[in-house]
Amino acid sequence: MRIGSFPTYQPQTFKGLEGAQNLSKIGAAGDGSGIATAQPSGAVQKSNFSNFIERAVGNVDDKMKAAELEKNKLFTGETGNLHQAMIASQEASVSFSLMVEVRNKLVESYQELMRMQV
Repeated sequence: MRIGSFPTYQPQTFKGLEGAQNLSKIGAAGDGSGIATAQPSGAVQKSNFSNFIERAVGNVDDKMKAAELEKNKLFTGETGNLHQAMIASQEASVSFSLMVEVRNKLVESYQELMRMQV
């Protein structure tokens, strides 16, 4: 959407990351005050987080498999869409790089927590 000559920001949702919105709402008071409240069951939070991570890794794996399939089709001559194979390959590469960086940040956060004195 454009207003005048300046483009306006349009938020986009990413496939497989819908759970991130649910994760951000865990523990919220729900009244818009932004005050976090304790949840009685920690198992719900763990399962939501683990499901989110499993979906994210599964999506990256699916993109890697799709890129491999496109490359195989190109190499065997089933299709002549070089651009489609390259797009799928780059998309898989970027997804994998993002996953590795998120993992690195999670490990770094865990290590920082372990260094904290109680």
